[in-house]
Formats: sequence, structure tokens, C-alpha cells
Amino acid sequence: MKRWMLWLVMVCLVLGSVTAVSLPLHAQAEALTSQAEVTFGQGITFSLTGPMAETVTEVDLFLLVGNAATPFMAEATIDPGESGQLTAVYNLKRDLLEIPPFADLRYWWVVTTADSQTYEVPEATVTYRDDRFAWRTFAAEDVTVYWTGNDPDLGQTAWQIVQESRQTLDAMLPPTAVSPLNVYIYPSTGDLRTGLRLAGRDVVAGHVDPDLGVLLVTAVNSLTAVAELRQSIPHALTHLRLHQPEAAGVPPYWYEEGIALLAAGPDAARDDRVATAVATTATLPLPQLCLNFPTEPDQAELALAQSVSLLQTIQAQFGDQALRQLGTLYLEGVSCEAGLTQTLDMSLADLEVTWLDAQAPQPAWLTFLTENGLWLLLVAGSFGLLVLILRR
Repeated sequence: MKRWMLWLVMVCLVLGSVTAVSLPLHAQAEALTSQAEVTFGQGITFSLTGPMAETVTEVDLFLLVGNAATPFMAEATIDPGESGQLTAVYNLKRDLLEIPPFADLRYWWVVTTADSQTYEVPEATVTYRDDRFAWRTFAAEDVTVYWTGNDPDLGQTAWQIVQESRQTLDAMLPPTAVSPLNVYIYPSTGDLRTGLRLAGRDVVAGHVDPDLGVLLVTAVNSLTAVAELRQSIPHALTHLRLHQPEAAGVPPYWYEEGIALLAAGPDAARDDRVATAVATTATLPLPQLCLNFPTEPDQAELALAQSVSLLQTIQAQFGDQALRQLGTLYLEGVSCEAGLTQTLDMSLADLEVTWLDAQAPQPAWLTFLTENGLWLLLVAGSFGLLVLILRR
């Protein structure tokens, strides 16, 4: 029993001595200030400052970009300035670590003292935001809108368009909502592309890379800003929702681009383009639209218009649930044709025939009846009522 008591006393003494060393370091590290200063297009300066009585031999910076699994680690430079004061700095250059524009970076520090004690400074977050502009902000629920200019209501208007776009896409797409969502409204396309290029990115295939995880759109003219955003926000949000990090597959071109344009609303010019192509037998084969779009501008525009028209045909005959099912299968990695056969019991060739039939112009008498059926029914009813009255 005495031996057991002796061991217990020794353990307590050891633990007490460790606590006596750790607590002061813990308390000092809690007083340290962690900061990050962004210079967009160049890099980020991280600093750790504050009182520290212990002699510090090493300060390491750890940071995670986006959804990265492994942190980037670098040793900071310690300023040997005045005693009792710690100043550690690390300049992260853009070419040392790919930092997507508007990415969130989580970072923390590990401080090591001369007697090999270590302490982890709590994690903080910094956004690699384009600092060339004075951004206004409107935030509600899980959506934050950033914009520039003198219109105080543009942020709230954009927020409302986001909510409407979400409802539209919820009806047509599988449950792939992006939350939280950050929306940046640039004053011009040139400013947007310059910002992307400063961060080593650019517009690809006509839209911003959805892997960035944010909506980047433009509102060039204050008089037409709302109309622009009603087109661009649902379009960009579609691409963002169809590029989920955990998805096993990528949707076919015609499905993704078609849904994006369908969500953005009707376009008479696209309808005319399709009608002309059908009338002149100049439509593009559907198998081609599964893999890529033509590079020639006129053919690329036809591919977009045809994609929307194909989806409208599916929507009219099978409903929104068919569009959702197609999206679910494509994100699971199913091929372009397999998605159609499993959802519509149609091959690519079958869908093309069905679509062309739907585009065929109606006979003149059917068009007249469709456009004037209600009036004809009213006239016929009135005439019948008149006959009954006269018979009495």
C-alpha cells in the first residue's frame, strides 16, 4: 500500500510540473494576434504578434485551401526585436500555392519554445478576395452578395433573384444546393476577367469555372442590371450546382448548357435559330452534343439553342421529374445515352426523332385552331344558345 501511495505522489508531482510549464505558455499564446493581409494577384501576408515571455525558436504556419485534405506548411520568419514580444511573418506568394480567386483559406500557427514546448494558435479564416474594389455587402440567410457602385439596392435585388433561381432549379435538378453561397457582381466583364487572370484563372467555355464555388457575374449598366442578373445568376448557379466535388460524373454538354439556359428564361432568337436549322435540315446530331460543342461561333450558338429545345421537349412530354432524374444519373457517372434509356426508355436516336417531330411546323388549320380555339368555342356556344332561344 505504501508503494502504491508513493507512485501516486510521484505521478501527481510530474503532472503538476508539466502543468506548471504548459499553463503559462497556453496563456501567453492566447494573447497572440493572428492576421492575414491579402494583396490580390500577388499573395497573402500572414503575421503572428503579441507578448511572449518564453523564448520562441520556431513558428510554423499551416493552411488549408478550400476542401484540400492536406495542409500547406511553412516556417515563418521570427523578428528578433524587443524581448518579451513575438513577431512572426510569412509571405505566401501566389506561385507557391495555387489559390483560386475568392477561395476561403483556413490557417493556424504552431509555436515552439526553446524547451521544446509547443502550442497551437486557434484557427482563423481569410478569403482571397479581389481587393481592387470597395465591395458593398448584403447578407441574408445563407447568401451573401457583394457588389460595387452607387446602387444601394442592387445587393438585395440580386439576393431575391438567387432565391427565385434556386426555386426554378430545385424543380429541374437533383438536390445539389450550394450553401452557403457567395455572389460577386463585377461592374464590367473586363474587370471580372482581369480579376480571374490576376489569380491565374479565366473564363472557360463562356462561363466562370464552377469549381471556384462562388457566383461571379456582371452588371454593366445600372439601367439594365436587373435584367442582366436575371439571365446570368440562374445560368451561373446551374453550373455551380452541377459541379459538386463529390460527384462521380460530369453531365453531357447538351444537358448542362441546356439546363443553364432553360433556367435563364426564354429567348426568341434561340427559338428562331432552331426553327431555321430544322427547316433546312441543318441540325446538329445529338451524339455530338454529348461530348463537346463546335468551336465555330454560329455552330456553337446552334448547339446551345438545340440543347435548350431538346430539354423543353423532354420537359413537355415527361415533366420536370425526368430532368431531375437525368441530372441524378449523370452526376452518378452514367453515360449520355444510358441516362436517356434509364429515364425515358429512349436512345439518343429515339430522342432525336421525337425532338424533330416536335419541331415540325403545324398545319395551318391546326395553328388557327390553337390560336383561336377559345373564341371559336365562345362563338359556337353563343350560336347554340341563340338557336335554343328562337325555338322557344
